[in-house]
Amino acid sequence: MMCDECGIRPAQFHLTTISGEEKTERNLCPVCMAKYQKQIPGLDFTNLAGLISGFLESAAAARDGEEQPDENAQLTCPNCGTTYSMFQKSGMLGCAQCYQAFRKPLEGLLMRVHGNTQHAGRIPGGVKSDVSIRMNIDRLRQDLVKAIAAEEYEEAARLRDQIRALKQQLEPADKAESASGATGEGEKEHG
Repeated sequence: MMCDECGIRPAQFHLTTISGEEKTERNLCPVCMAKYQKQIPGLDFTNLAGLISGFLESAAAARDGEEQPDENAQLTCPNCGTTYSMFQKSGMLGCAQCYQAFRKPLEGLLMRVHGNTQHAGRIPGGVKSDVSIRMNIDRLRQDLVKAIAAEEYEEAARLRDQIRALKQQLEPADKAESASGATGEGEKEHG
């Protein structure tokens, strides 16, 4: 489905606005949705619980269509009593122990939504550090595994070469660290 606003990009958002008695529904691409977000001050995408709830509802609808029983629906947190089906409806967990109680289905959900179960945060802009290089290497390795699984060998070779280039950027820093560490130990012995 194409965006109702621009007609160029695929729609990823469904926006329903109600003004008085008038209800308007639009399918929008991310670019056009960003424009609407600026125009409508009450529109807030920071509500993560609502977003997760939306993902879970769409996943549940897909499962209902296939009539597969949800074996995780009866999982219950021993601390607060929240069930996994309650989490699916609200998008909110009851306590910190829910993460452990629902670990397996949550990991599957995070893999589907984010493509990873480990948080890879961001580094402030303009900072060129070993950490950002290592994060890029990790991201490229994940992409490499996906490319190999999809039998996209040319893409895999390109990713392999990028990983090698980034590793070469790390080598001088790693050598400098090991040299300064050896020098520092030697100075301590003489000191």
